Amino acid sequence: MSILVDEHKRVVIQGITGREGMARTKLMVEYGTKVVAGCTPGKGGAEVHGIPVFNTVEEARENVGEIDISVIFVPAPLVKNAALEAMYAGVKLVVIIPDRVPIYDVLTIEQTAKETGARFVGPNTLGLLSVDKGVLGMIGGRAATAKTWFKKGNVGVTSRSGGITSSIGYYLGKAGVGVTTLIHVGGDALVGLPHPEVIKLFEHDEETKAVVMW
Repeated sequence: MSILVDEHKRVVIQGITGREGMARTKLMVEYGTKVVAGCTPGKGGAEVHGIPVFNTVEEARENVGEIDISVIFVPAPLVKNAALEAMYAGVKLVVIIPDRVPIYDVLTIEQTAKETGARFVGPNTLGLLSVDKGVLGMIGGRAATAKTWFKKGNVGVTSRSGGITSSIGYYLGKAGVGVTTLIHVGGDALVGLPHPEVIKLFEHDEETKAVVMW
């Protein structure tokens, strides 16, 4: 098992046509994440790494079917609208990569998540990775690196630091200890899934026998 993402979860990338969106979509697709659509207003009809681009999340859902997860790569002032758009379209997990998202915007996202039964990771997160199943965001940088660094095992990893999240996974692998899921909860004052909530998710994962939290 894994927490939050596996090889079956259907993913949309909001901001897929931007520089970061394109680069990280390549990482996710090459790692094996099931990316089914991208969204950029005004860019509907385009393709990025073979992924169809739509103007809105709702339009994407109407064309490709249900979407489980959104990963957001848009400028911080636009994050609130992007996250709410995804949640109102039925997406149940939103991963917010950008930093410097206004705290009142995050509070609005948090309230909307409660109203729609959704969850969100971040803001200011590198994302998360479940070994050999999927990556959301930018952990590992490149698919080849992520596949080399992070070995499958039974240890969960969670941190407020993106660099430490990756480093713990890397050094555990070097020591012969594999991991289930690595999650960078985000470095901002208010995040969607703080450590206590992440630990609860690991507790319910049959494959995770221990957790490293930093």
